[in-house]
Amino acid sequence: MIHKGGLSEVRLWLAGAVSALVVMASPVFAVSLEKYPQLAELADRLDGTEGLEREQMKEWFRDAKIQSKIIDAMNRPAERLSWHRYQSLFVNPASINGGIQFLKQHAGILSRAEERFGVPAEIIVAIIGIETRYGKVLGSLRVLDSLVTLSVEYPRRSKFFSSELEHFMQLSAEQGLDPLTVRGSYAGAMGIPQFMPSSYRSYAVDFDGDGRADLLNSVADAIGSAANYLARHHWRPGEAIVTRVLNAPAALDAMVTRKLSPNSPIPAVQALDIAVSGDAEDKVGVMRFEGKLGADHRLGHHNFFVITRYNRSQNYAMSVFELAEQIASATGN
Repeated sequence: MIHKGGLSEVRLWLAGAVSALVVMASPVFAVSLEKYPQLAELADRLDGTEGLEREQMKEWFRDAKIQSKIIDAMNRPAERLSWHRYQSLFVNPASINGGIQFLKQHAGILSRAEERFGVPAEIIVAIIGIETRYGKVLGSLRVLDSLVTLSVEYPRRSKFFSSELEHFMQLSAEQGLDPLTVRGSYAGAMGIPQFMPSSYRSYAVDFDGDGRADLLNSVADAIGSAANYLARHHWRPGEAIVTRVLNAPAALDAMVTRKLSPNSPIPAVQALDIAVSGDAEDKVGVMRFEGKLGADHRLGHHNFFVITRYNRSQNYAMSVFELAEQIASATGN
C-alpha cells in the first residue's frame, strides 16, 4: 500500500520477485548504534510507550541488516516503466483469471465491504491482485531491515522511513508481532494489501470479527482495510473512474497532466467536443498513455485519483482500473 507517503509501497507482486533477487545479491552490513545514533534515540524516545522497552528495541536494531540493494530497488520502481510494459505485468490473462477466482471465493466478504465502504468489489480485488498476487506474494525481506536501511542510508526519504520505522515499532507492540520475523516489500510494506506501518495503524480494520486487524493472515481484514483506505481518502460511491477518449483532438495534449489530482474543468474538455459526464464545477485529469499502438488518452475522475493515494502513480491506478474492469466484465459485476 498503500501507501501513505507515496510509496508502492507497492506493494506489487513484482516487488516480491525483485526483493528475492535483492536478498541474494545485496551486500549486508550489521547495524552499529554508534554509527547510527538516530536508532538509539528512537529507542530512547519510545521507551515505555505501547509496551516497548529501550534495550529490547536496541537489540532489534542491532539485529537489523543494512542492504544496499534495497536502496537500488527504491531507485528503480516498476512504476517508471513505459505504460504498455507496466500494463502487461498486471493486466494479463493470469491476473484476470486470478481475480475472477478471488472474487468468487470471497464474494460475501467483498459484498459486505462494498456495502459498508462504497468501494466496488472489483476495485478491491484488483488492488490486492496487483499488490500481492491475491495474497500469494507478500515480500521476502524483513520489514525491519528495509525500514532501518532506508531510514539511515536513504537521505532523500529518510524522514519518511524513520517515521515508518517508529510506527513499525509501535505496530509490533500493538499487534503482538515479532519485528525480527515480519516480512514484506523492499519499501517496508506488509501484508496481503501491502500497507506501510503508518497506514496499517491508521486504516486497518477487523473485518472477520476476531477482535484484531490482521493484515498478514486474514483475507477478510485485508479486504475491509483496503476498502476503508479508499473510503477514508474520499472515494465517491457510484461515480465514474475513467473516461476513454477516442480520436483525441490535438488540442487535448496541451491539457495532459502528470499530476495526481484532477486539474482540468469539465467544460474546458467538453469544449473540445469530447463527451464526458460531470457537473460544470467538476474537474478531470487529462492523461496520455503510450501504448503499443500509439497514444491512448484517458480522463481521470475524482475516484481515479483516490486510487493513486494507494500508490502514487498514474500507471498503477490505471492498471487497477483496467484489471477491475476485466474482472467485473467476466463476473457480471
